[in-house]
Amino acid sequence: METKKKIMEAAKILISAKGFENISIEEIAKAAGVSTGSFYTYFKRKEDVVEELNRTDFYRLAEIVNAMPDADILQRLRRYCKGFLGEIERTGIEICRQWTKNNLSPTSMLPCGEEITKYEHDYRAMQSILSEGISRGELRADLPLDDLALAFNAALYGLMVAWCMTDGGVVGSERADALCDTVIKAALEPYRQ
Repeated sequence: METKKKIMEAAKILISAKGFENISIEEIAKAAGVSTGSFYTYFKRKEDVVEELNRTDFYRLAEIVNAMPDADILQRLRRYCKGFLGEIERTGIEICRQWTKNNLSPTSMLPCGEEITKYEHDYRAMQSILSEGISRGELRADLPLDDLALAFNAALYGLMVAWCMTDGGVVGSERADALCDTVIKAALEPYRQ
């Protein structure tokens, strides 16, 4: 595990400094102080390192938010949105750009033991938060769950892409409150109990 951690840290530093396209597996291995063979022990390709860099509590974020006992639906959604965008920004803009490229041609992954795409994971996460709101009696059962999960995720992805496209000028995590106070709150209002 220590070798894998070294490879990931070296890749993160190199990607942030030079960009994903401008580094090689050999360069990552050298910076990590390991052989190229050691790289291939843990990763098949350098894109896999980017995916691994994003495997933090990010994949458990909806579960963590749904377990907040004293928070209402808007507070939980706010925490999710800030956490989602904050984790992406924490990994760095170059890694986010590569992650976005990887996900435009979705491949399956195993974030929680099930083979699904990253988008499907995020979609299900948002559905689970809205479903929890229904279960807690905060939202009506006729809430258009699928449509709102899609719309809220699209807004989060939009802020993430705006961050990348403006070279960090639009910081999504700083806009999460506005997203929740305007778009999400207004969309949920007709379905509040």
